[in-house]
Amino acid sequence: MGAENGAGPKRIVFYDLDGTLVDTRRDIANAVNHMRATLGLAPLPEGEICGYVGLGLRQLVESCLPDGADAARVEHAMKVYRAFYTEHLLDHTRLYAGVREVLEHFRARGLAQAVITNKPNPFSRQILEALGVAGFFLEIVGGDSLWPKKPDPQALVALLEREQVRPAQALFVGDSPIDVETGARAGVLTVVVAQGFSSRAELERAQPDRTVKDFRELLALARKEGW
Repeated sequence: MGAENGAGPKRIVFYDLDGTLVDTRRDIANAVNHMRATLGLAPLPEGEICGYVGLGLRQLVESCLPDGADAARVEHAMKVYRAFYTEHLLDHTRLYAGVREVLEHFRARGLAQAVITNKPNPFSRQILEALGVAGFFLEIVGGDSLWPKKPDPQALVALLEREQVRPAQALFVGDSPIDVETGARAGVLTVVVAQGFSSRAELERAQPDRTVKDFRELLALARKEGW
């Protein structure tokens, strides 16, 4: 668990990207299956592919290749994926309903906001810029940043220290056990949105501090808690 009860004012909100702010599942699945087709492999179901999202691009690619793929094959597959995804990352990707309203709510209350994702840049920034919300965030930390990937909390902790915010004054909003672990290790209140890439059972096992159905429910919770 992160902060004990979530009470008290907040000064900063951190968000995951894929499955949290943006529904990227179809474009990711299309890129993976293009990669597999290029390598002579059959397509995988979208749901299976999305189950591998969250630990970064290399892990996604490795998980979507046959067991035992050597380093050279993985590197080649990553290049194929990157080339295709670069051209198609916005074919179907959209903000989840209610996201903009939540971002506007926290901005109006004077909270800083940042994205911490294992998705590499420039993809993360390009998506948020194209969807018109990049300007809400003081930082968009990708999986290729100087900090380790989640669930290591170093990026989150570093931003808290830089902004002079105590963990009890922060929220981490995500959609996966990885996000819950990241926030908890930093001592930050964790809120999961249960419309992303993880199942409700997976989220319950991770024991987040709060679970909401979608961003409309998150907005209602923020108003109720005075965040």
